[in-house]
Amino acid sequence: MNFNKLLSRPVLAAVIGAFVISSSGALTKQSLESPATIALWRCLWALPLLAFLSHRETLKFGKRIQRDRVLSALAGIAFTFDLVMWHYSIHYIGAGMATVLGNLSSVVVAFVAWIFLKEKPSKRLLLALPFVLLGVTMTTGALGGGADGINPGLGVIFGIACSISYGIFIVVYRAGGKDDRRIAGPLFDATLFGALGTLAFGPFVDPDFHLFPSFHSHLYLVVLGVLCQVLGWLIISIALPRLPAALTALILLIQPLGGIGFAVLFLSEHPTLIQLLGGMVILGGVVYASRAPRAVAPTEQ
Repeated sequence: MNFNKLLSRPVLAAVIGAFVISSSGALTKQSLESPATIALWRCLWALPLLAFLSHRETLKFGKRIQRDRVLSALAGIAFTFDLVMWHYSIHYIGAGMATVLGNLSSVVVAFVAWIFLKEKPSKRLLLALPFVLLGVTMTTGALGGGADGINPGLGVIFGIACSISYGIFIVVYRAGGKDDRRIAGPLFDATLFGALGTLAFGPFVDPDFHLFPSFHSHLYLVVLGVLCQVLGWLIISIALPRLPAALTALILLIQPLGGIGFAVLFLSEHPTLIQLLGGMVILGGVVYASRAPRAVAPTEQ
């Protein structure tokens, strides 16, 4: 893949990156490991390659400023909670619908920007929110029969927690990666602190957390780390400093569609019609909330 071409086409980079990371749900479920164990090894398998790429950037551009490294580290802590909640959501509701719920982060990004950046949410966001909440209810399966996963209601709770953590991660990670010459350095810091955070909190939030997955599990965890954590997020990191945060979050909504597709193809999951409609309601509401109103063209005098 030619990263230089993507530098001049950030929208395309965000689209490709979102599609790549949409495979994480299926890979996670196939690994047969506990949520915190998956989160840890996803980061650990990514770190050697990211360390090499980050070192190359340092040799070329010099050391990163301390502020950016601190922000990237904080993003890594948010990423810890995002990954753990995400993997729990997959466990309880299934990979496809967990991916949909996780992408409520687009709305979260708007609220985080309002609180910390003093950007008031648009009327579109406030108008769309009730419909998005209705869509979340539909994805539980409570309105139309069964759902994949062992506890859809609990899966929704973890999915919403994941979306909040993910939204915070996007905003903070983007702030720490303002130097658009570097994409590996911020991702290395975030991934490193994601691994450290999982080591610290994993034993307390995941009773099945352990350090030694089986060989079968590692086959999927290696792919998860290299494909999603390295390749997918490197591509997305190209787009983040070059696009508005809300636009990037909007483009990442491609991920739920890819996630459902991967879940159907590789996991034989079968979302109900109501669940699929709920997913569409969520996506429609988030897209509507994230879009800027069209500018009115000035009339000629």
